[in-house]
Order: sequence, then structure tokens, then C-alpha cells
Amino acid sequence: MTVENTCKWSHRQATSNDLQQFVALINAYSQHHYGSNRVGASEMSGGFNEQGSRRRRDMEVWFDLNHEMKAFVGLWRGQWPAHWDVWLDATVHPDEENPQLLWEKLLTWSERQALKLFHPTEGTSGIVCGSRVLSSDQVAQAIYAARGYERGITETLMRAVLECSTPEEPSWPAGITCRALNLETDLEAYALALDESFREEASYIPLEPEEAIRTRREEFASFGDYYEPELWLAALDGDQIVGSVGSFLNHGGDKERSYLYHVFVRPNWRGRGIATALLRKSFQLVHSRGCKFAELHVNSQNETGALELYRGVGMEAVWHQYLFAKVLDAAG
Repeated sequence: MTVENTCKWSHRQATSNDLQQFVALINAYSQHHYGSNRVGASEMSGGFNEQGSRRRRDMEVWFDLNHEMKAFVGLWRGQWPAHWDVWLDATVHPDEENPQLLWEKLLTWSERQALKLFHPTEGTSGIVCGSRVLSSDQVAQAIYAARGYERGITETLMRAVLECSTPEEPSWPAGITCRALNLETDLEAYALALDESFREEASYIPLEPEEAIRTRREEFASFGDYYEPELWLAALDGDQIVGSVGSFLNHGGDKERSYLYHVFVRPNWRGRGIATALLRKSFQLVHSRGCKFAELHVNSQNETGALELYRGVGMEAVWHQYLFAKVLDAAG
């Protein structure tokens, strides 16, 4: 494994041996910027295979001369936003003495690697590289802007506080039932229902049926022990899956926090209170497991009324992050 010296920092491909330091780095950053942890070890362990290598395309960890991890950067292709060819996920430790220079090093390396790993779509001359940056991280925002990244939509972390009382009972519309999602029998129908539901998102990439099913199968496999089947709900009209929400416990390594994932209702079933009922049922489930908070991310410019939905079940905004993107010239 090659370690490249870069002035006062060195970097190399991440392995599972870096997991504890990697989690500590990300959480130090998130504690500094918004007062709570972002990830736990159980969430991140699924990203490595049995030999300890990364499942995703590329992730580098950066160390100072004392061998302390000061930064990481990951590059991979995501399904959202649709116009991004590659997602660049990067963090610099808040105690780093020269964060501006390290951010420059990270982005220079990342852009070069992105052009090696990813290829322009047909009819284009470059690839779109995007990144999410916390609204409170002024240093990172300035670096991205100076390198030609343009700021796009805002994402918001919403949180429901569940510690004060038992969550409200869900009220299911006539003809709608709810049960746990069964991946052995439901995966295909679930994947197609999710894809149909998200197609109205301007930044979502619609998938062909086989691709949608494969993507969800791989996604669930990557969750590892973080996935608990009884916390994933399916709303049904007869035998049709018309909506769903999943919950993860121990979000950010905190046993009192849960995270809601893939909240959706198919278009023809919206406006009947199904999403509200799914959220309330999820709150009940995680509350019964000792969680005091339930969180999720939402596109602040979502046109399907998501913000109003989440506020309607008592969720409030905690922090915001901006999406930055630029086109990398493949010929340059």
C-alpha cells in the first residue's frame, strides 16, 4: 500500500483498521459544528469487506507527522443529486492548525482522482463533482467557492424529540395497513415503489427496474448489523406497497438517537395521511427501544411538501448544509 507524502501530511487508502480513528475524526468535526456525533462504528463498518478493504471506489485518510488522522475524503457515484457524476465527501479535523491548506490538498487530490475513476456521460466533456458542506463551516465554503464550485440547494437535518411523552398513535387511512418490511418477499416491490416515489424529485436519477432492484439489494447488504428488520415499515393497500420508512438505531453511536431513512409514499396515494402515520409508527418503535430523538435529512427545496410533513409531526430543523458542485474538464 503506497503512502504519499504531501508536505506535513501523508495519505493512503483507508482500511478497516482505521475505523475507530475515522469515526472519531468525523464526530470531532460534527461536534465542533453542530454539537452532536454524525456516525457510529456500526454504521461505517459495512463499508469494508471481509479483508478490510473499502467496498466503495475510493477513500483516503490523511495523517500529520505524529500519525494522527487529520482528514479523510471519499469519492463515489451516488444516485442523488441526479446531475452529480461523483460525490466528494471530505472532512478536516477542527483542531488542524492549517485547515485552508489541507482543504486545498484534499480537493486537488480528489479532483485528480475523480477524473481517473469516473468518465463523462455521453455528449459531455467533463464530469460534475459535488460535495455537501455544513453551513457553519466557513473555511470549507470559501475553499470550494474559490475553486469554482457553485452553491446549489440546501439540505436540512430535522429532529423529533421523543423523550417527553409517548409518541402519538398513528391514524391509518381506510384500506391501508402496516407491517414490517420483509426483504425476502418484498424487495422487488419495495425497490420499484421507492423509485416511483422519488421520480418527482428534480435531482433524482430514475432507474430501470432491474437496476432499481439491484441497487436496493446492495444497499441493504451494505447496512450490515446496522439494519434491524423490525424497524422498517411498509404501508400497504391490499397487497401493494404504497409507502415505507426505515429506522436506524444508535445514530452517531448514540443509543438515544435514531435516523429515519427512505421515507416515501407513492404519488397516487399521497394526501391521505399515510406518511404521517408511518412517521408516528416509527417514532413509537424507536421510542420503545429507548431513543429520545429521531432525525432525518430533507431537501429544503423539496416540492412535495416534505418540510410541512415533518413539521406536522413535531420535527424541527437542527442544522443546514449546502450542496456545492463544479464541472471537471476531462480533457484538461
